[in-house]
Amino acid sequence: MNNLFLDSGNYLLIIMYTALTVSWWKKRREALVHALLSSLLAWIIAGFIKDIFPTPRPFIENGLMPFGRIGLDNGSFPSAHASAAFAFGVSAFMHDGPIGIAMLIGSFLIGLARVVGNVHYPIDIIGGAVVGTLVAYFVFRSHPRFRS
Repeated sequence: MNNLFLDSGNYLLIIMYTALTVSWWKKRREALVHALLSSLLAWIIAGFIKDIFPTPRPFIENGLMPFGRIGLDNGSFPSAHASAAFAFGVSAFMHDGPIGIAMLIGSFLIGLARVVGNVHYPIDIIGGAVVGTLVAYFVFRSHPRFRS
């Protein structure tokens, strides 16, 4: 039961990646690559920010155990999960509004799971959402093209 919150966020992210990959593979491959690239870059950038500004996770400060498995990493801010999820969701939204809204709702739920799971503060999720949004915007604006 304790793993439910964090694991649900991880599984939701996997479901989002899979659903968009399956639905966009043939007809919207370039949009799919933008979403996946945005997500990967946001995860990496969030990691760099964590290295620069290491912040303790909530369970370390409040002494309560996290609701799930968590590795000891370089900190709480910003949430790399939220960064990746929001980059994916915003990128999907810029290419297809209705599908993007569903992906953004999933991104919000992932962030909520990270807060309820006691591994992030709300500001970590907001920071991750900002990182993800900015990365998705810049990838969209640069419009990298890929041959299929």
